[in-house]
Amino acid sequence: MGIRVAGSTFAFGKMDLEESCKIMQEMGFDVVDVGACGMSTFTDYVPQWFITDLDDTQGEADHIRRTTEKYGLEVAELFCCDFGVNINDPDPKKREWSQQTYEKVAKIAAASGCNSIMMLPGMIDEENGQTFDQAFDTSVTEYKRMVDVAESLGIHCNIEPCIFSVAWQPENAIKLCEAVPGLALTVDYAHQTQLSLKADDIEPLHDYARHYQAKQSAPDSFQAKPDEGWVDFGRMVQKMHDDGFDGFISVEFVSAPEVIEAGWDIRKESARLKEILDEAVAAAQG
Repeated sequence: MGIRVAGSTFAFGKMDLEESCKIMQEMGFDVVDVGACGMSTFTDYVPQWFITDLDDTQGEADHIRRTTEKYGLEVAELFCCDFGVNINDPDPKKREWSQQTYEKVAKIAAASGCNSIMMLPGMIDEENGQTFDQAFDTSVTEYKRMVDVAESLGIHCNIEPCIFSVAWQPENAIKLCEAVPGLALTVDYAHQTQLSLKADDIEPLHDYARHYQAKQSAPDSFQAKPDEGWVDFGRMVQKMHDDGFDGFISVEFVSAPEVIEAGWDIRKESARLKEILDEAVAAAQG
């Protein structure tokens, strides 16, 4: 397969799956990450949610399959983040509810043909006295269970080492993966760019990556236009190729309030980034 460029159905705000898949097809994508993130703690940024009955595994999976196949799209990763509760919340009752919800969504992901389900590493609840070590150790415990669930269903559990999380620093993302056998990363350089880290600092994450997302970024601008910012996509994709990576890198600009207020056309910027990635993949793979 090599490296393939995917789209993100959740790029366009609170849009249903049908409409977003139609746009993906029109933009020339043939594979997508599907958004099931409307229950998450980041709904201002990624509100897409189309699941109506978490207990109807086959019905919900069929909906994903029918809709994506209608527009000639394969599915790569189910993008969830969390379910409105940090995976490492200090409250065990909240964590158990999160685990039960995750299991239902993971079943839908597996039945729909997704390769993986993407979650977030967990934050640090300083307001309630949670320390970094406590938050990290709780994430380890929770992700061991989540990986077991995913692998029992024939899919993978990935985490995005995102901004403000226990895995934001590359060394902590690596430490978390090493503590949880089977856990891997969905890498998006934009998050580490907010720490003013550059490629040399971020590339160690590649050894733990199972999926990639792409958005241009700069330390003062989480989402920057494709031809601006710090991320060198040519170098990034070349390293993926040199590492023998076989999988997807997804265009992942999202309709965040700040870029909408700035007058961005998300479809236009996503199309330009797709062009950059397509060129980088062609150059790397020959």
